[in-house]
Amino acid sequence: MDKPKVVTDYQKLTPELMELFNETFPQGIVGQTIRFPNAKGEIITAVRMETEERIYLVKLSARAKEILSDEDLDDLIRTNSADDSEADSVSEDADDSDEED
Repeated sequence: MDKPKVVTDYQKLTPELMELFNETFPQGIVGQTIRFPNAKGEIITAVRMETEERIYLVKLSARAKEILSDEDLDDLIRTNSADDSEADSVSEDADDSDEED
């Protein structure tokens, strides 16, 4: 049985898919990207990610790819992921401090 294929934008990944993205690309996306034209003729850069149910093509920013290399884009993705993790840690720390009072 063929798995359904889904095209989605990196910025729209669910928390579960974001976790899978980070597990799939622990060393980054350099050398893992594919490029294809969209309906407007623009070149889209994406990475392939697979679950038991689906195959995802995760689109990376088309505009960013015009000016950024794979390495730069990878750094940008990793920075955003780290920022999200730190925000979670801060909110958890705030919750912990309330319990101590």
